[in-house]
Amino acid sequence: MAKAQQQGMTLLEVMVALVIFSTAALALMNSVSLNVRFTYGLADTLQASWVAENQLAEAQLTQSDFPDAEEEGSETQGGRSWTWHKQRVKSAEHGEINRIQVWAEGDDSQPVITLSVVPPGEKK
Repeated sequence: MAKAQQQGMTLLEVMVALVIFSTAALALMNSVSLNVRFTYGLADTLQASWVAENQLAEAQLTQSDFPDAEEEGSETQGGRSWTWHKQRVKSAEHGEINRIQVWAEGDDSQPVITLSVVPPGEKK
C-alpha cells in the first residue's frame, strides 16, 4: 500500500504565515500614518511661511518699519485663517530684527512658524 502524499498547509503553518503577514501589515500602516501626518504638517508650515513672507513683502513695498510694540492681524491663506504677530525686537547677535510669528486659527499653543529678518542697514 502506497502512502498518500500530503497536500496543502498545516494549521501551524497557516498561523505562522498570518502572524508574519499581520506584523508586516501593522508596520506598513504605521509608516503610512506617520507619512500622512508629516505631509499635513508640511502643508501648514508652507502656508504659514507664505503669510509671514506676505507681511515682510508688504513692509518692504510700503517702506515701513516693523513696530516696536507687537502688532497683530489675520489673513486667509489656502482657505484657512492665520493670525500673525509682527514686531521689531532686540537681538544680541544682530542688533534689531524684524520678527513675524504666524499662528493657525484655533491653535494658540505655539506658532506654526517664526520668521526673523535682519532689516537693511542693521549690523550683521
